[in-house]
Parts: sequence; structure tokens; C-alpha cells
Amino acid sequence: MIEGEAALRVEVGGAAVMTRQLDKLVEMAEHPCVELQVLPDRAGAHAGLMGSFVMFSFPSEEHSDVVCVEHRTGTLYMETSAEIDEYTLIFDSLRSIALSPADSLDMIARVRQEF
Repeated sequence: MIEGEAALRVEVGGAAVMTRQLDKLVEMAEHPCVELQVLPDRAGAHAGLMGSFVMFSFPSEEHSDVVCVEHRTGTLYMETSAEIDEYTLIFDSLRSIALSPADSLDMIARVRQEF
């Protein structure tokens, strides 16, 4: 999971709500099947600026991988190999410029203290 720094800082619902949301992110990051990285604002322009997406991969070959992109009026599901390859490149690029999981938790802790 890669989350932009701005999403950690945009106050929605007040300080108490933000604190609980940040605590929930830390709780999720402690799960063995979750790797959380924060993409810092200082990363500058990057491939993720076009919008968020979710990639689903399945262990069975009978189910193809799917990329989901939500927009204002619905969700676009992409399943072609070209689309999957494109979003895999984007995800790998974002992972390479995001903070490490440990540094990401440190940033979340710092942002939490600001609230």
C-alpha cells in the first residue's frame, strides 16, 4: 500500500478523527500481509499524480489480475495484459521513490503529533 503524504495531512473531520485514522494506518501496517509506504511530497512529480488505483492479483491462473480505477461516476476495471503491465510499472516506480516501511511509520508518527 502506498499513500501520499498529502493524504496524511489533509484534515478531514477534525484532529480527533485524523488521529484515529493515522492510528488505524499504523495498526494496518503491523499486519504481516501489509506493507505500507508513504510517498513524500518531496518526491515531486511522479506517475501516481494521474490518480489512485488498486491492483488485484490472484494466485490462480483461472482469474486474471485486475486494475481498478475509481472516478466520479463509477469504477473502471482493466484486465488486459498491456494495462496490467502499465500499472505494474507505475506501482514499481512509486515503490522505488516512496519511503521505506519503517521511515513511513516514523512519518505517520510525526504527522500524528501535529494533530
